[in-house]
Amino acid sequence: MLGTGERPRELRWYHAGPMLFGDWGTSRLYVLGLAFMFTQRSSFWFVAAMCVLMVGVGWSYEIICRLFPDGGGVYSSAKHRSQLLAVVGGLLLCADYVVTASMSCLDAFHYLGVTGISIGPIPVDALAAAITILAIGGLNYFGPTKMGTVAMVVAILTVMFTLVIGFFCLPSLGIAFQKVESPFRHGVWHSWIGFTEIVLALSGVEAIANMTGIMVQPVEKTARKAIMPVLIEIVILNLILALAMTALPDDLLKGVDANGKETFLHTGDMLKQIAIHYVGPGFAAVASVVFAALLLSAVNTALADLVSIQFMLSRDKELPHALAGLNRFGMPVLPLAIGTAIPALVVLLFPDLEKLAGLYAIGVVGAISINLGTTSTNFKLELKKPERAFMFGLTIVMILIGLTIVTEKPAARSFALIVLVAGLSGRLATIATNKAVPLSKNSRIGYITIAITAIGAELGIALTMGDDWRAFIPSSIIAVIVGYVSYTTQKYRAVLFEPHAGEPSAAVPAKPKMIQPGAYTSKERIMVATTGNPKLLEFALKECKMRQAELDILFIRHLVVMPMGPTNAPTLDEDEQALELFERMRGKTKEAGVPLRLLYGVARDIPEAILDMAMTHGADLLLLGTTRRGTLWKAMKGDVIQAVAEQLPESVGLLIHA
Repeated sequence: MLGTGERPRELRWYHAGPMLFGDWGTSRLYVLGLAFMFTQRSSFWFVAAMCVLMVGVGWSYEIICRLFPDGGGVYSSAKHRSQLLAVVGGLLLCADYVVTASMSCLDAFHYLGVTGISIGPIPVDALAAAITILAIGGLNYFGPTKMGTVAMVVAILTVMFTLVIGFFCLPSLGIAFQKVESPFRHGVWHSWIGFTEIVLALSGVEAIANMTGIMVQPVEKTARKAIMPVLIEIVILNLILALAMTALPDDLLKGVDANGKETFLHTGDMLKQIAIHYVGPGFAAVASVVFAALLLSAVNTALADLVSIQFMLSRDKELPHALAGLNRFGMPVLPLAIGTAIPALVVLLFPDLEKLAGLYAIGVVGAISINLGTTSTNFKLELKKPERAFMFGLTIVMILIGLTIVTEKPAARSFALIVLVAGLSGRLATIATNKAVPLSKNSRIGYITIAITAIGAELGIALTMGDDWRAFIPSSIIAVIVGYVSYTTQKYRAVLFEPHAGEPSAAVPAKPKMIQPGAYTSKERIMVATTGNPKLLEFALKECKMRQAELDILFIRHLVVMPMGPTNAPTLDEDEQALELFERMRGKTKEAGVPLRLLYGVARDIPEAILDMAMTHGADLLLLGTTRRGTLWKAMKGDVIQAVAEQLPESVGLLIHA
């Protein structure tokens, strides 16, 4: 039995590596085309420079994983310096995940060949992407499916297909290098901007830091073994593919639009075009399906991450409590709705990769900058001087990249400001509406007014003034005001916080919530695991009376979210469904004279939690009810009864009630 506050450390390097590749490695599928669009035949040098930056960031995140073994993502690590800065980092990460979902889904349809068609003003690929995002979100309403193995297989197939493409490119690299142009042919400033255009290649690195809380010990070793193979593969193949791209013929890379203006072709499916040219159309067609599957897997991961960070911010009292509400499948419904609707809307508003790339970069750079900056300047951490100096220097580079994006990408800065103002306003409203906070009525009204006004003003400026520099000034002022007011409420936040308990894997608490004596002394214990099945409970009550047994009712609240670091688990006092069930059964068992024990827990793995509690509380018989859900559901979600039966010790009987 895991003690309260522990999380299962089951994630090994060979699991974490493919998961990291699914986030980090996916960027190759659109970065190559974007690199050529922005820097053309000098793109090899820019990809090479980005690879150097990736190596530095990858090494830095190895250090972060070592320093924060319970969660090293920007929200968790930045807390050690500033709670407000951690929230800002978390909001920027939300912006990153929003655009990850939008961009990955749009690019998936590019690899499937859905481009160049419009229905009225809406491109078909963007419409298809929006519908697909909504569909993936809808499936996640029932909790994440058992798609981890599928995602791993897709990641491995992607690596294999990319290795084949890289191998066929090798004979042409000498000729390709002769076509490479100088990176400074348009000046240093233009070259720097070109470099910042492809910084989204760094996206996904935060994923590995968020996994440390469930990595097997020692975390430092597990993280290193997960990061290094992925980093080596990305760097080597990106260099080969970028060089091979340079040798592609002009008629494949460039075209002319209806106005006679030069345009760039295949920005969204460049790896497919490289495969066609160097390997063959048949191979490229099959590879493109795999690439599209990887991109759709990235969409699913991004939506899950969006839900996780909203849920964690809500559990930490940083966002409204409504964001922590769970449905019967253990999924936070409101964060899922928000995390699905916004990416679908974004892909319709920005239906091309170039615009989405700008939005993408601002969140990536902001989150990494805060994580590196707060870590390198935290002198309480055991950092060697060279490590601290390197990470601080890298922080300066990332900040400069961020400032360049703010300067050159007006849509990106507007998008970031809207996300920040909305999030900080939500944080302010959370304080104002919490009755535990000692505020006067006027203060509460004032804070809520500021929050609503700030969001309305920010959206109004964006709609009326667009991305003009004149809009940036008032938008920034609003963000600063909301941020400052939110900062001043920090003194009130102490009353909201309890020591973080971490996320449990098995039922918590381990001790019974309540023991109610009956009309007889129990000879055995019958445990029934249910969330309220009336027929199952009636049957259990009859069995207990017949056997002179104690009835142990086990209510497991399924929590499918994986918080990105330690956070408070939901409690019985918050669970109305469990409280109603327990109250009802108190009356029935008292009337029947059956001894009663009530058990409540929160778990990601339901079978494991049931087994754990049955053993911990000495159940003689475990009673489970069958489900009417079909074969497809069981394939996607797993069969609880089968999983329990396979691992239940012989000392505990198992009774299935149909």
